[in-house]
Amino acid sequence: MPSHAVTSTMNDHDLALLADQLPDAVVVVDEQAVVLWANQTAERLMGVPRTEWIGSSGIDLLHPDDVELALLSISSVQAKEVGTPIELRISTARGWTLVELVGAPLRDGHILMTMRDLTQRRRWEVASDDTARFRSLVHNAASITMLLDADGTVTSVSAAVTRQLGLDQELVCDRPLAAIIETDDRATLAVALHEAAESTATNPVTVEVRLTSAENKLIPFELTFVSLLDDPTVEGLVVTGHDISRLRAAQDALEQLATYDTLTGLFNRRVFDAVIEREWALAQGDGNDSYVCIADLDGFKQLNDEHGHAAGDDALREFGLILRNLARETDLVARIGGDEFAVIQTRCGGELAAIGLEDRIQEELARRTWPGDTKLGVTLGHQSLRKAISAADAVARADLAMLQTKHPR
Repeated sequence: MPSHAVTSTMNDHDLALLADQLPDAVVVVDEQAVVLWANQTAERLMGVPRTEWIGSSGIDLLHPDDVELALLSISSVQAKEVGTPIELRISTARGWTLVELVGAPLRDGHILMTMRDLTQRRRWEVASDDTARFRSLVHNAASITMLLDADGTVTSVSAAVTRQLGLDQELVCDRPLAAIIETDDRATLAVALHEAAESTATNPVTVEVRLTSAENKLIPFELTFVSLLDDPTVEGLVVTGHDISRLRAAQDALEQLATYDTLTGLFNRRVFDAVIEREWALAQGDGNDSYVCIADLDGFKQLNDEHGHAAGDDALREFGLILRNLARETDLVARIGGDEFAVIQTRCGGELAAIGLEDRIQEELARRTWPGDTKLGVTLGHQSLRKAISAADAVARADLAMLQTKHPR
């Protein structure tokens, strides 16, 4: 008997019974993805009676990260005889379950979808030799790769943890990640773990923390957390860690160049300008008196010309050290020009404090000897920040006071 004759004798009830014997879940949805019908295998896959979810939106059964993929597949399947197989996660009684879904259009605009549970297959593939090449890549990668459970315990870690930190892989596993994190950074880690657990795979969480090596050295790392807690083949947080020591060293060097005078190690003009602006504003607000003192070396050009730049550099470093030793810890000492220096005395109490600092600078410089018995002196000028109309005005007045002392009329 021809096959079409057999099918023509089967009613809807017979077809439903046949569909219930299929090993794959079969679901029919309409154009809006509302579930219209499902077979018994689908019921077993969901772990929930069909009557409870038939009539509801199939989109609501999907993992949020997989909705866009599913909608794209539904919109494109009408133009095909059979849709392209896709993998996505659906909500079942046992949690998120990974399935392979294939759609096919029906005559009435509805879509027939078959689903096959991939969870066990994926777990078998991960455990089998089929992934030997992938495991080798992870093993030899420069970055550290870890898998954490929801509580932040390391369940597996790549060999990079030994190469970069000198730590035994077995001793790292089954312990909290926090155990190899510097104590002061563990709060940062806790926040990252919480945010990652609440996030999705498409929204990784990245933090910078210091990891402790086998030699108890603290090494800065950038850790990126990707949540695969909802992925039934992983059910954890995937962490990749990159050693950023060189990056931090480069950034520190750039910061040093941007902040400090390379010769004397004092703050540079850029920092001086920012601090005096801030201190002037504070002095205007609270009435506390701060002073700026400008210092200019006398005889420096002669020393530099007669004994060379190396001697001149030594003199600048020596004078910078004098200023730093005489100023308070709360004061700012800066080199703001060739042989011009400045001290911002914050909340020093009045002009007597500024005069006292200048006297001590003069006395200390007079005790020093220089190459060829060159005489180095210093001319100083000061100005109250509270009495200036701006930070720039305070600097100009201090500079003018210094010049009037150097060249009296």
